[in-house]
Amino acid sequence: MSSAPTQLTSKAFVSWLILFEVFTLTASCTTMRPAPAFERERPPRYSRYVPEDENKGKYRDPYWYRERKLKNKPAVDVESAPSQHPTDGTLHESSSGFQSNQAPDFDLFDDMDSASLIKAINNQLESLYIQDPTQVLRFGNTAVSRLELVESLESFLAILHENLPADEFMRRIRNEFRMIKAGGNNKEFLVTGYYTPVMQASRTRIGPYQYPIYKLPEDASQTSSSGQLTNVSWNDSSQSSAQVVRQLTRRDIDGTQALANKNLEIAWLKDDLDRYFLHIQGSGILQFRDGTMAQALFQAANNYTYNGIGKMMIESGAIEVSQGSMQGIKQYFREHPEDIPKYLYNNNRYIFFNLSQGNPRGSGGAEVVGGRSIATDKSIYPAGGLAFIRLRKPILDENNNIERWEPFSRFVVDQDTGSAIRGPARADLYFGAGDQAGAKAGRFHERGEVYYLLKKSVQ
Repeated sequence: MSSAPTQLTSKAFVSWLILFEVFTLTASCTTMRPAPAFERERPPRYSRYVPEDENKGKYRDPYWYRERKLKNKPAVDVESAPSQHPTDGTLHESSSGFQSNQAPDFDLFDDMDSASLIKAINNQLESLYIQDPTQVLRFGNTAVSRLELVESLESFLAILHENLPADEFMRRIRNEFRMIKAGGNNKEFLVTGYYTPVMQASRTRIGPYQYPIYKLPEDASQTSSSGQLTNVSWNDSSQSSAQVVRQLTRRDIDGTQALANKNLEIAWLKDDLDRYFLHIQGSGILQFRDGTMAQALFQAANNYTYNGIGKMMIESGAIEVSQGSMQGIKQYFREHPEDIPKYLYNNNRYIFFNLSQGNPRGSGGAEVVGGRSIATDKSIYPAGGLAFIRLRKPILDENNNIERWEPFSRFVVDQDTGSAIRGPARADLYFGAGDQAGAKAGRFHERGEVYYLLKKSVQ
């Protein structure tokens, strides 16, 4: 008789449990409803909205800065990959390369002088000539040899030297080259800008020159144990001095002065912001107190990834989206100098430099030319590619403020890369050196079209 109540109790418990699960399921279906339309469909935080008066520079899209790696670095090799040019002349759409290369129906007008284009091509050819011509490189969703890039540049250069009328020039280019639209999956191609800043500097720490730029140590004898950090051992025999230094963050180096008095300073600047943006651009021209000048060229970076401060400042409410340009960020810090460490130290990435008398060079090994050199993702597009771009450009007034934006097109040479230039639909356009170049590059954030050119006889 004692088992009956137990059995009844178990059945009651099971019934209660089923009832509870049904209630829970019903409640979850009603309370965890899909987000309403206004939540699901709202545009991203950084939208591409441009008001009716789109020529007003203050409404331009935010420009995200990136550091530049101006270091001679070979393009990515495609292991044992033969040249794969389709026999029908079409490169099929891909998420990591080219779209169909149907003949474009626009004029091949170039808004710059031919001398600058000839210079950019010759610069890149000099670098290509000393590299293995048989090496096969990834080229979008296909592959080319370095020799094919050389032949395309040489053929184009020969046509330039003929000084043909515009109509005949375009006819020759269309007849002798395939124009392949880059981007993949019908994406618009995003092009931003970079430049070479010119900064006043001193070879020694004196007066207002209180902000050093550093080189990496060459060997252990260059560093001492002074200023040792708790998380870094200068005397670790298993690591070189350079490896030890690469473990340091921006806060370690600029905040706690971890590299002070280690004979690694190569110059001193007047402004902490100038130093920071020198890191972002990756190279700069230093004008010393004695009138001499030198290039600060990218040597190496530490072991941390780049984290743009513009995005952080917008998310924290310090600046508006429309102020996300280099000029807007500098203006904020001039008005709020106490916030400089707060934001700068959130970007752990740190760049080391060498002094040189040469001009800035791209990752492809050649000197870059203002308006004619672009940087792309070198895991997708090789150094030495000839391209044609269609975008808009800023027109400046006498105070380097943007008056308006105008459509433009021109031929460029793919010569460089950058840590923030990733994917098949990204590029950086080099604007040259100085304040005017900086005023253009700092606000340049345009979407348009990019076409690569390959000589048709190249198979």
